[in-house]
Amino acid sequence: MYDKESGIAVGKERCPACASIGRDRSGDNLAIYDDGGKYCFSCGYYENSKGDKSMKTNPMERSGSFKVYSGSLKGIPERCIYEDTVRKFNYETTQVNGHRAEIASFIKDGKVVAQHVRGPDKKFTWTGNTHCLPLWGQHLWKTGGRRVVVTEGEYDCMTVSQLQENRWPVVSVPNGAQSAVRAVKDNLEWLSSYQEIVLMFDMDEPGQEAAVKVAELLPPGKAKIAALPFKDANECLVKGKGKEVISSIWEARAYSPDEIVHVSQIADNIDVSETRVYPFPFPKMTDFLIGQRSGEITLWCSGTGSGKSTILRELIIDHLMDGRSVGAIMLEESPQETMDDMISLMINKPVRAQKAMRIMNELRSKMGSAPQVDIINEFTDNEYADAKKALGNTGLYIYDHLGNSALTNLLARMEFMAVSLEVDVIVLDHITAAAAGLLGSSNDDYDGGNSERLVIDNIMKELRSLVSRTGVRIEVVSQLKKTQKAYEEGDRITLQDLRGSGSLSSVPNVVVALERDRQNPDPKLANTTSVRVLKNRLTGRAGVAACLFYDHESGRTREIDFALDDGGSVVLDPNG
Repeated sequence: MYDKESGIAVGKERCPACASIGRDRSGDNLAIYDDGGKYCFSCGYYENSKGDKSMKTNPMERSGSFKVYSGSLKGIPERCIYEDTVRKFNYETTQVNGHRAEIASFIKDGKVVAQHVRGPDKKFTWTGNTHCLPLWGQHLWKTGGRRVVVTEGEYDCMTVSQLQENRWPVVSVPNGAQSAVRAVKDNLEWLSSYQEIVLMFDMDEPGQEAAVKVAELLPPGKAKIAALPFKDANECLVKGKGKEVISSIWEARAYSPDEIVHVSQIADNIDVSETRVYPFPFPKMTDFLIGQRSGEITLWCSGTGSGKSTILRELIIDHLMDGRSVGAIMLEESPQETMDDMISLMINKPVRAQKAMRIMNELRSKMGSAPQVDIINEFTDNEYADAKKALGNTGLYIYDHLGNSALTNLLARMEFMAVSLEVDVIVLDHITAAAAGLLGSSNDDYDGGNSERLVIDNIMKELRSLVSRTGVRIEVVSQLKKTQKAYEEGDRITLQDLRGSGSLSSVPNVVVALERDRQNPDPKLANTTSVRVLKNRLTGRAGVAACLFYDHESGRTREIDFALDDGGSVVLDPNG
């Protein structure tokens, strides 16, 4: 059998015997000694320095079965730690393998169960059973009390105790920041017996991260995190800042998750001037919704051909003409088509329709047919060139999705628009196409599928995070469910008609439905869209906000007067 008393443990690894019966989940039961031997204090498995192994187990073998090192008790002048403090904690100095070493003994039930050996150059080794260790110094203090301070190392523990005349509870986690969570879990009952638990970990990143993780384990309201002027308590003592260590105990801030803040912490950040408010290009909508605001999401929905893309383009050109920048993600058209639509609005002439008419007339000419001559407001090449140049001087950025059918980088590109390009508004038309692309499917006949709902839910959550972090405004277009409703004949839309995830109604600040009876024999009614607000988080006001008429001659959309009958249906002004 391996003589485990002959060496010092220098490391740990997974015990194969424990693992074979489903134990050693932490992967550190097997102690590795400086002479090459290995021993498991949990099951008794061993390997000697010659490579001989034994799978025999002795599960009852526990503390007291290892060599306990001892030494002298004397002060540590270079650390400004006095002898009485060293004696309090039984922190011994000895010689191990010809080198000076310091020994911190971990005591449980009156027995030394393990020792933490500090060698030259801050090299640490362990001897004994390191499984489920008590906190260092825990045996010195009674269970329960007003306050206990938890440090990251033995020097810091003795420092804080000494500064308090060695009268008040101070303990240390066994092996620095990396052991803190496990150590606190193992001793949670004892720690929780105190009214207040002050975590005085190192002020470096690992120490502060460990402090937060530990605080989250402790009973709500008990954890406090101390802040020191230097890296740790002992460094403060050495540099003559002992009073500051004591002050840090009394001034330790109560831990609260980052997501939970007291009103006093955010009051100074609430500034109306930080929220940018823009008018709609439609005055009645501006009045109804109190404008459009930065850091918000508006979702637009309608049946096919009810004017949502057309209306969004009016919003885009209005932003651009007022000097704001826009990121346009139009997933059902090419960048060229998007640009042509913007030029149309700049020159008040339907560019795409007239381009199509020109191509058709060229074909008619080749076939010997007379060209169609009833083109109204036909644009000239100079008009187009001038408008294109003017558009190039605006802050319009268009997402070229062609060739990227998977759309896997869509959210990253929106982040880039908001953060790097600092656009004021992002328009996503539409989220259902984005979800289909992210699913890697071109099949549009999967309404109600769990996968689509999950993807849409994820997109909406990411968009909410984006507007919260950056203050960008986002306009999102969504499709409607396939139901018995005749959306293209002006049937009323509700929140329940949104296709996909419930986040489509819960995440946006505003949800707007566009209703249009495209089959109406009256051309005015067939080209008029009712703007119905389904959700308005700011005021709660819902209902018809405006009526918008699309003029085929100019390609522009304008607001017209309307009234509501007793049933809430739109009645247009015949003279409007």
